[in-house]
Amino acid sequence: MNDAIVIGGGWAGVAASVALSDAGARVTLLEARRTWGGRATSWPDPRLGDPVDNGQHVFLGCYAKTRALLARLGTASLVAFQDGLDLEYRELGGRTSRLTAPGALGRAGLALGLACWTRIPLGERIGLARALVSAPPPPPGATVERWLDTLGAAAGPTVRRFFWHPLTEAAINETPDRAPAALLFSTVVNAFRGTASDAALGLASVGLGELVAPVGAVLAARGGQAFLGHAVAAVGPAADGAQRVTLEDGRTFDVPHVVLAVPAAEARELVAAAWPDIARSLDAAAAVPSAPIVTVTLWFDRPVLTAPVVGLVAPPAGGGPGFHWAFDRSALVGARDGRHAITVVASAARTLVAQPVARVVEAARATLSAYDLTTATPLDARVVKEPRATPSYDAVSVGARPAVTTGRPGLVVAGDWTASELPATIEAAVRSGRAAAAHVLSFHGGKTR
Repeated sequence: MNDAIVIGGGWAGVAASVALSDAGARVTLLEARRTWGGRATSWPDPRLGDPVDNGQHVFLGCYAKTRALLARLGTASLVAFQDGLDLEYRELGGRTSRLTAPGALGRAGLALGLACWTRIPLGERIGLARALVSAPPPPPGATVERWLDTLGAAAGPTVRRFFWHPLTEAAINETPDRAPAALLFSTVVNAFRGTASDAALGLASVGLGELVAPVGAVLAARGGQAFLGHAVAAVGPAADGAQRVTLEDGRTFDVPHVVLAVPAAEARELVAAAWPDIARSLDAAAAVPSAPIVTVTLWFDRPVLTAPVVGLVAPPAGGGPGFHWAFDRSALVGARDGRHAITVVASAARTLVAQPVARVVEAARATLSAYDLTTATPLDARVVKEPRATPSYDAVSVGARPAVTTGRPGLVVAGDWTASELPATIEAAVRSGRAAAAHVLSFHGGKTR
């Protein structure tokens, strides 16, 4: 008999399953789709065979729980982390600058990197360094833009364009005038108030789904199992306080514990018929709108980028082509048959996500040209639109993130949408999955059997 069923094979569900299994539980993990990873997954390109992610994801050195999960799954070596922080920034027309913070110097590495970032005016550099170390938390309900307005030289016009705004869009997937300042502040605390290695970028050398695919073997070693293509229709009560999981094909399973590691709206629907009170407690989280991410992969017959990651800085007047980052995909997963893949990413891409695919490809090509990266014609192109990439929190709705508990002892929820100081990132999802597992284990003195 199973001790727990985890519904949802994204990063939160995988983290919960592994934590429960390692504590002695016999766990069944169910995922409706044909790939692991949820909203951070991948699949082979149907024509070229190269791995394509449903949005380029970046790991940070401070993602301690995520790194521990990857180590447990045996895939930590498939994410290459920088030795410190190293980012190239490019402006319209091709002017470049670089923020380099050596990891070997620890906290001093960040200070040195900022001191040498001469593209930023000296006063703004000094202000930024001080803010990263000692800026107080923003007031409740403040947006990023409102908080930046209180930071003086630390948030001057140039450093906003090069640092604060790109960081907001990348970490929160929202524009600075909407994004909650509290989420940006937590990013600053975690990534920039430790060593330069905490801010280091980590990029996967395989498709994102491959990073968590070993979960099936991990669970099987403890008598558990993991299934793709198993959609759940409902969750409700069973005899003796157990939970009944009903699949869409009609099969039912009664277990002591269920972890709903799916998006808030889906979790609400799964329990609505049996537990309307629990469904109502998820109403606010389910009502939070989504923010899209648009990713375009372009294949060329030659190298294009001079760095693995390039920040595309918006012009002073705003606007620009709309993409924020460019990644040398071939530097990560390897060039195949002479093809060099470049990925450009647009966060909070509400305009682009509504455009036809051909127009999005042209916008990506125009971006590479406008930043003087290449005018070559690509061999091929793929557009991945993720309209529900992350919850779109503002300064009010960020308070709608619920705890992992539901009020019913055998039922917990997990996901990047649950209560956390972090933005809706992979690290937030992993932490939530671990918290859900810990709550289950708390009923059994730390282990389930």
